[in-house]
Amino acid sequence: MPQSVSCSLSAIRNGRIGIPHRCSSKLVVELSPPTGAGPMKFEDDYTSYWGLRALPFDNVPDPRFYVPCLQHDAAHRWLNYGIQARKGILLLTGDIGCGKTLLSRRLIVGLSPAQYDVALVANPALPPSELLDEVLAQFGLELVQSKAARLQMLNERLQLNEQRGVSSVLVVDEAQAIESLNGFEELRLLTNFQLNDRYLLTVVLIGQPELRGLVADIPQLNQRIAVRAHLGPFTAEETTAYIGARMEAVTDRTDVFTKEAIASIFEQSRGIGRVINALCDQCLFAGAIEQVTQIDDRLVQRVGPVTNTPMPVEKSAAKDPKGIGSYHEVISKYASGRQ
Repeated sequence: MPQSVSCSLSAIRNGRIGIPHRCSSKLVVELSPPTGAGPMKFEDDYTSYWGLRALPFDNVPDPRFYVPCLQHDAAHRWLNYGIQARKGILLLTGDIGCGKTLLSRRLIVGLSPAQYDVALVANPALPPSELLDEVLAQFGLELVQSKAARLQMLNERLQLNEQRGVSSVLVVDEAQAIESLNGFEELRLLTNFQLNDRYLLTVVLIGQPELRGLVADIPQLNQRIAVRAHLGPFTAEETTAYIGARMEAVTDRTDVFTKEAIASIFEQSRGIGRVINALCDQCLFAGAIEQVTQIDDRLVQRVGPVTNTPMPVEKSAAKDPKGIGSYHEVISKYASGRQ
């Protein structure tokens, strides 16, 4: 059973990282320059060759690199509305690699710790009883012997938050990995903690497209979902804005990727954010090795067949398959100024 670590969202605001905000189609962040004993060789890290302040295309859900394209921005607004209005259960689905986890981290970062008590379950592939234990652990509650006592302890926490004017939010990532209908039922029952006019707990379910089918098979859960959002691949225009915004976050150069290169990246990636990241990352690495001044479509074509091989299917049952960790670990990681 994972240990819960006492931490709050204030840690991320007290750290060195910047919080992105919308400015037209640009990503605006503040990043500290790389620190260390000396410049890194581009064979190990291409940032020095291209003059970058950080790696722009790491495939990790770093809120600094959230790019508010139209569909992501719409989903973010809907989820924010559902949380602020305490709508009970919210659902976010999306294809593999389309940015669900990154959007969820951006959502979490935007919830003030003075107003929201947030718990993140990143690995819900657990038996129902252990899933409840994980929820309590992520809220920082110690486990007690009986289930009734555990629910009572959670209820007291939610009631205390209500008295303090704080909303309670539970985010469940990779929710399609929940092992049984009983697991979903455990989560649904948590929304029974309510007052006459509002829920005491908002549950945000995030998962792959099959999550919609799983939820649809549980009418008592499906009927409680007040907000639904879905993320698909980027369009060609969104891909251009996405690559440009992530590069603008780490360099003043605007010409590293040619228009033809970006068109080729979109064609090969089919607009899947995770594949775009992999292609761009390896193009920058290859470009440093070849000592080119720009990434053109010919370089993309050479790198593409290597990068764009079939990705292994994400195994839902794997423990924390993305290596994300708990909510508190997420916050601590970004608060430490990860470069």
